[in-house]
Amino acid sequence: MSRTVSPLALNETTFPKVLTVVDSSVTSSSSIFAVHALSSSSTVFLSGQDIRAYLGLLETDQIKVQEVDFQALKAETGAPTTAVASTQTTKEAEPAKIEGAVQIAIGVKKEVDFAAWYVNVSILNI
Repeated sequence: MSRTVSPLALNETTFPKVLTVVDSSVTSSSSIFAVHALSSSSTVFLSGQDIRAYLGLLETDQIKVQEVDFQALKAETGAPTTAVASTQTTKEAEPAKIEGAVQIAIGVKKEVDFAAWYVNVSILNI
């Protein structure tokens, strides 16, 4: 069974079951994005603002879309995200790039450089 990671796969039933995180540069963008609808075989073209508007319809008082500025997060030096910080305190810092990775897939480790990993995953799902 194939699963699609897409904002359009979310509805009133599934939205409360996941943590929805969107890059703030996407949500404020009028640029057009190719987004999978409910399967990887169908694609629709929406602006970042349209994607954010759709997700906004699913929000409740308790559950909100999390907007993150991944570029700013990546630019911060010495201030890794909480998940990365706890991982790096128990072992030596390791390079984010996966040695020998072919760039048709994800080329960085999520635990080491979440922002770069997220961008890779986003590109694969477009």
